[in-house]
Amino acid sequence: MTTSIEENELNTELQELYLIGKQWLTDLDFFEPEMGFLIKLHKSLVQSPDKADFKERLDKLRDSYEHLKNDISKFINVLGVLVVASEKKIAFSFLADHISLKLKIEKLLNAFQAERKAIFNLSIVDSSFCK
Repeated sequence: MTTSIEENELNTELQELYLIGKQWLTDLDFFEPEMGFLIKLHKSLVQSPDKADFKERLDKLRDSYEHLKNDISKFINVLGVLVVASEKKIAFSFLADHISLKLKIEKLLNAFQAERKAIFNLSIVDSSFCK
């Protein structure tokens, strides 16, 4: 009886991690169109924040996004296999991977928000000079 309860609890936890992973992908779905918008805005401005560096930072963000999305997809695939497996063997590294992905997502989103804020602030300044 204890074994089946523990197994049910583990299944519930794995399913929850699976749903969290899916939510991460959903959260990142906004990134691609937003990035395209920032690049268009960057190109349309006469000046932009650290013009040469800004494009490089956007490229790094896009690369980080691509790698992160790929890593999350792999993580979700492993979770899917674990959920349906009859014998569940989970290494501590698996939980470390989950935490690492969570931190990478937070870092990416924070960096993106900072770049977005920089270009919008510049847009506001530019538009106030045009009046």
